[in-house]
Amino acid sequence: MLSRISLSLVILLMLTLGAVLAPPVASAASEEVKDLEQLYTTITQEKQLIADLEKRLGGAEGFTEQALRSRLIKARVALLEQNLEYASAVANAEEGGNKNEKHHKRAIEILDSQLKVIKTTAAIIRERIVPPEAELAAPQRAAAYSKIFQLIDMLNHAYEIYIDSIKLAQRFDMDVSAEMDKLKMDLRERAENGSVLLEMTMGDVVALRASVAAVPDDAESKAKLNVAVSHVASLAAGIETVLTMMQSLEMDTTHYQNQLLGATGQITTDIFQVGVFSNLLLGWGETLWNKMIEGGPTLVFNIILFFIIVFAFHKLAKLAQTLTERGLEESHFELSQLLRRMVISIVRNTILIIGVLIALSQVGISLGPLLAGMGVVGFVIGFALQDTLSNFAAGMLILIYRPFDVDDVIEAGGVMGTVNEMSLVNTTILTFDNQTIIVPNGKIWGDIIKNVTAQTVRRVDLVFGIGYGDDIEKAEKVLTEVVSAHPAVLDDPKTLIKVHELGDSSVNFIARPWVNTDDYWDTYWDLTRAVKLRFDAEGISIPFPQQDVHLIKE
Repeated sequence: MLSRISLSLVILLMLTLGAVLAPPVASAASEEVKDLEQLYTTITQEKQLIADLEKRLGGAEGFTEQALRSRLIKARVALLEQNLEYASAVANAEEGGNKNEKHHKRAIEILDSQLKVIKTTAAIIRERIVPPEAELAAPQRAAAYSKIFQLIDMLNHAYEIYIDSIKLAQRFDMDVSAEMDKLKMDLRERAENGSVLLEMTMGDVVALRASVAAVPDDAESKAKLNVAVSHVASLAAGIETVLTMMQSLEMDTTHYQNQLLGATGQITTDIFQVGVFSNLLLGWGETLWNKMIEGGPTLVFNIILFFIIVFAFHKLAKLAQTLTERGLEESHFELSQLLRRMVISIVRNTILIIGVLIALSQVGISLGPLLAGMGVVGFVIGFALQDTLSNFAAGMLILIYRPFDVDDVIEAGGVMGTVNEMSLVNTTILTFDNQTIIVPNGKIWGDIIKNVTAQTVRRVDLVFGIGYGDDIEKAEKVLTEVVSAHPAVLDDPKTLIKVHELGDSSVNFIARPWVNTDDYWDTYWDLTRAVKLRFDAEGISIPFPQQDVHLIKE
């Protein structure tokens, strides 16, 4: 009894789920049918539009006829697109399990007629592609070619629909092998015709460039050249589209890819195809071999001559450098090390540059355009590097007036240290805590320059204070003995020791001995220490700042 009840419940549950799920499935199928009906209605309307245009075209003339023909071609292409969209939607619905016999039959009929309509449309477009007359001026030729390439783009689009339609027909198990063969034949013929036309147009470009070079002021030749160059680019783009369609059908496009690369100079992913890449290598190798056979001996001789001249001037530059160094050493000119280095560098590099220019001229390279180009580049660089040129000018002034030299201790540009190196743009200073600081020459020249080591002797300025209760005579005697006893203190100029001022908390003495510049800091530190020790031994106080406060009691 219990099993019967359970079976009844299961059957009831299945019926309930079927009732719940059935309506959405039916609803989805009906929506797909509705969409297909809408697409088919659009096709019917487009066919009616084409029929009306053909009827109007029968009695039209002149400009109206041309306009109607253009609209008719666009309408036919639009119909092809709508047919493809409808048939594709039917195929997708059937693959999804919603096959409708009425639309299945319609789709096959449309695809069958689609291939015929494409042929007719392509023939109509071809009839309108008429090359312009050679006598036309450049602007008229440009306008005519613009219309032609618009038609070619439309023709390419029709063939793309052709390919998609054939592939879609195969999904409906239609026999389109003959149509596929015809399509491949048409694409191969189009690629070949485009290849020939591209080669002819490239020849026109070469001829027009020669004409412009011969008569640079001929505006008409320049305009025709621009039109021909644009023509090459448009032809290459059209051929590339055809080759893409051929590749989608697994057709060989190696030969046309080679020509396309030669015409445009653009490297795309197609170059990495084995056939294209190998043919390019063979072509380049053959060209290089022919040039080597024709001009090989002359080329080899020029290369050898170039290196011989450069080598000879390199040796001459080294000789000039040696002679310049010797001459500067033996001369009576008081030049700084920085200026000596600059003069030697200029002499050496000038000879090297002259040698390279002579070598280039001997191998057939014209120096006129090269020098002119260098002048233009120099002007642009100079305009862009104004601050650098300012530093360069400051460097020249430093070299001429010699406010300091290498190994001098200076304070300039907010930095104090030893001059380690200098160029015409900046100066490298090594600080006393071993930091390398590069200062622009403009900052140095525009600021106060203190050269600490410019003189051979230097005065050490020391200040010592004693208490107001100490013996001034005794303190002066002690200072004189301590300072005079130091071995680095010079006898001439004489040392000065005097009472300098009566300070707030002390009587201040100044001690100013003279020493060699290299002994400055050692003497400064030694005397400071020695005076403190001697004052302590003699009972002379060195007071620290203090203030006495007196309280007056009334």
